[in-house]
Amino acid sequence: MSNESNQDNTHSIAGKSLAQSGALAVQDAANTMRDMNTLLSTAAGVALANFIESGDPKYLEALDKLNAQAKDSKSNFIDLYTSVTDGK
Repeated sequence: MSNESNQDNTHSIAGKSLAQSGALAVQDAANTMRDMNTLLSTAAGVALANFIESGDPKYLEALDKLNAQAKDSKSNFIDLYTSVTDGK
């Protein structure tokens, strides 16, 4: 086998390995985002129930912070996904 053929094969294997690593990173990020959304939804439900029960506006502030966290989580996922897919 020629040296050029070995280099092409090495580049092919490296490219496949990088693609697989990227796919695993996106899958992990999607699982994390799903878990985060479950947590945030639960916390939002508790904050809303507490607001309805007490009328205390601090629970509405908590809802705003939870919504901001959900947006940050989505933005982080999009950034990761974009960085992985742009590398193709």
